[in-house]
Amino acid sequence: MQYQKSISNDYPILVDITSSPTTVYLRKNITEVEVTDPVTEETHTEYHYDEAMISKDEYIALLHEQVADVEEVLADMLYGGE
Repeated sequence: MQYQKSISNDYPILVDITSSPTTVYLRKNITEVEVTDPVTEETHTEYHYDEAMISKDEYIALLHEQVADVEEVLADMLYGGE
């Protein structure tokens, strides 16, 4: 999965599954940055973050992998390792 740098004026949703019918946006490393406009000298807040875009099918596969990992850990906790 490849992340790219992004900027938003609004705090971004970490996992955005609603903005697009075909794409899921995954965001991480969100930082709040105060920016001053050089002309008006007004300040505003921006959010800088890393963003990856994957298809909804890829996202479903990723969720299946995570569930399998959790099930494995839970089984080890309940029944002991092999």
